[in-house]
Amino acid sequence: MFHTKSAEETLRDLECSVDGLSSDEVALRARHYSKNILPEGEKRTLLNIFTQQFKSPVIYVLLVAAVISLTIKEFSDAGFIMAALLVNAVVGTYQEYNAGERADALRKVIKTYVNVLRDGNKVEILSEDVTVGDIVFFESGVKAPADIRLIETNDLQVNESLLTGESIEVSKNPQYISQDEDEPIGERQNMLYGGSLVTKGRAIGVVTAIAELTEVGKIASLLAEVKIAKPPLMLRMEKFSFNISKIISGVALLIIMLGVYQDMPLKDIFFLTVALAVSAIPEGLPVAITVALSVASSVMSKRNVIVRKLSAIEGLGSCTFIASDKTGTMTQNSLSVEHFISPDKTYSSSEAVDEHVVLSALLCNESTHRKEGDEFVFIGDQVDIALARYALLLDETLFKKYENTKALALTPYEPLNKYSAASYEIDGKKVDFIKGSPEVILTKSALGTDEKEFVLKQVDEWAAKGFRNIALAYRVNDGSDIAEDGYVYLGFAAITDPLREGVKEALRSAEEAGIEVVMVTGDHPNTAFYIAKELGIAISRDEIMDGVAISHWKERGAIKEEIANKRVFARVSPEQKQLIVKTFQELGHFVAVTGDGVNDAPALKFANIGISMGKSGTDVARESSDLILTDDYFGSIVNGVEEGRVAYDNIRKVIHLLISTGFAEIVLVLLSITFFIPIPLLPVQILWLNLVANGIQDVALAVEKAEPGVLKRKPRDPKEPIFNKTMISRVVVGGLHMGISAFALFYTLLEFGYQEEAARNITLLMMVLFENVHTFNSRSENNSIFKINHARNILLWISVISAQGIHMIAMYTPFMQSILSVEPVSLKIWATLLLIALTLVAVMEVEKFFRKKFHF
Repeated sequence: MFHTKSAEETLRDLECSVDGLSSDEVALRARHYSKNILPEGEKRTLLNIFTQQFKSPVIYVLLVAAVISLTIKEFSDAGFIMAALLVNAVVGTYQEYNAGERADALRKVIKTYVNVLRDGNKVEILSEDVTVGDIVFFESGVKAPADIRLIETNDLQVNESLLTGESIEVSKNPQYISQDEDEPIGERQNMLYGGSLVTKGRAIGVVTAIAELTEVGKIASLLAEVKIAKPPLMLRMEKFSFNISKIISGVALLIIMLGVYQDMPLKDIFFLTVALAVSAIPEGLPVAITVALSVASSVMSKRNVIVRKLSAIEGLGSCTFIASDKTGTMTQNSLSVEHFISPDKTYSSSEAVDEHVVLSALLCNESTHRKEGDEFVFIGDQVDIALARYALLLDETLFKKYENTKALALTPYEPLNKYSAASYEIDGKKVDFIKGSPEVILTKSALGTDEKEFVLKQVDEWAAKGFRNIALAYRVNDGSDIAEDGYVYLGFAAITDPLREGVKEALRSAEEAGIEVVMVTGDHPNTAFYIAKELGIAISRDEIMDGVAISHWKERGAIKEEIANKRVFARVSPEQKQLIVKTFQELGHFVAVTGDGVNDAPALKFANIGISMGKSGTDVARESSDLILTDDYFGSIVNGVEEGRVAYDNIRKVIHLLISTGFAEIVLVLLSITFFIPIPLLPVQILWLNLVANGIQDVALAVEKAEPGVLKRKPRDPKEPIFNKTMISRVVVGGLHMGISAFALFYTLLEFGYQEEAARNITLLMMVLFENVHTFNSRSENNSIFKINHARNILLWISVISAQGIHMIAMYTPFMQSILSVEPVSLKIWATLLLIALTLVAVMEVEKFFRKKFHF
């Protein structure tokens, strides 16, 4: 109801003041109100996750098979089916629960901060530590951490779509007082509600409600229940499984016809059909994909990349183009004023200058500071901090005299305007100070045309040396509003921002990975070119395009070929950045874009992969992105690309193992029916192979580490299907060899007088060994198995040994012997079967050799 009260009444009711809360008061309120954390949806329990494992068409078929088995008194078959389903559910539950725990941990890493007044000082705190009565400061790009009664605003624009559903920004007015307690949220002009995003302007307000007492908190339970969209890869694999099921329906019909023709018992036909369907449908894929993506997400977080959308992991593997910001990403974002250049002299950073320069740098400045011991601690934009430190260094007395002076009027810096301004009373006179882009400041100055051209030449010269130039000017003004022109031009500060260590190496890695990198910045073209040349992004000025040139290019129809070879885009507006992204997408690129400000949000949303800054980025930018760099470092993007490729590779490895072994089983059974011999494997044995033996090994493939040279190959075409020529070739060759070899073994054993049960026992062991060996074949699509470091994935060895060990235990356990129709074999037979299984290595090596040689 604070929208019906004035700011003064609100402060009085909340027992606080515009000077902020004291530490003691904060401690008391923190105990009373607790943390500013929204209620989360009810966390899924292990039991809930476990029951979800049985909600699958394949599982339904198996459950029906188990019921029918009980009906016809085939208790051993029913028991095994249920046991196999139980094992599958336990594995799936474990993996899904772990994935959820990783996701929760990553959410905790993404923290948002806000500036508040505490003990009379402006400090930066976590949003969750905000309490009722806190005085909060807002600027472009900040998300409201709680419900706020506004006290002061300056050209404030807010996006309240989270609450109102309206994406159009709304203006706010702190003087507004509603007469209606039930006034719709969207019409409460004096309130800023939690979750709203400040898109323009500045504001100060007092916190009126936190956590579940906020407006968004009242609907948080509904928001928490919104289902997260599945990654595109998962959707594609579900579609693939559906298509496979249709094919298997045809195969099943064929088996039924052949079985009836051979007078097989109907129950055998039924169970064989069910088992084959299960072997062909990769029911283990969703779990394996979840494992691969969650592991990649966890690894990426350790490499300073937070994943907001799992689909971005897959997408990074396809990245062919990165449009990167300069400041903070390629440079340190640790700015300092090195020189001040007036129209007639160049000053060093410590050399005395006109007093108005010090006042402009100090007063036309939105940074804040406090003293800790003998040191000043600054908070705010890095340009403002650099100028404030410059003013402090030049004249500490003047700095202290005016450091707490309140502005009469203020025009905050906005990227579209490229300047900021402030009015102060200085020695009884109203003085307007202005700072910003030299080109903009000159248009507002009283300099003549020749003088302006001379200054622009100066700016170009210093920009060519890599300096970022911020112009300063002032004007004595009798009017109440800040003057639009007639300013006394003072000169410009030449600011340095050193390159980040390791950026050059990261750019080379991106180039080797087949990824093109361009720089998109708001800086002067000469400054951008200097940095780009230092980094090797551009070597010629023909590769630069500034905002003016982009405007002319757009007027000519934005012909995409004209910017295909440009590598530096300077003085770019938000609309132009979005147009650049769109154009390179039309050129066939899969584009990743970095950004940190409100002006970057359109491009971040439009890009294939939006990457925001975790340290310097605004909340608006983070909300629009797929990934967040916790260290704002370009090299972390390359790390993310590597992990994205690794995750996709691992998913393909799992698919190859599951599909090729399933295909081998189909070949084995179809050959036996075709040649009128008994079925080589019973339905229960096929279920054992797929749900137990193979189910242990595929998860280990999902956590494979990067193969050598993963960043030295060309990016994958995002339109390329999982089952490309390489996958089809490997599945067919491997599956045929396993299926035909197992059939030949079974046929030979029968010819040598073995009983059917004994022949099946040996053939089943043969298939288990084939799966063990094929797990190692699946570790690389192109590299020879003899060139792989097999010590890098100990889990894989454990899984293979476990799969073989479990089967051996079953062969020696009376209970499992009766269910699976198995018995122990001699060491000689086991060794012979292992040698046969190892032939699969030779076959797959030959496949790789010919595929490389003939490029198919």
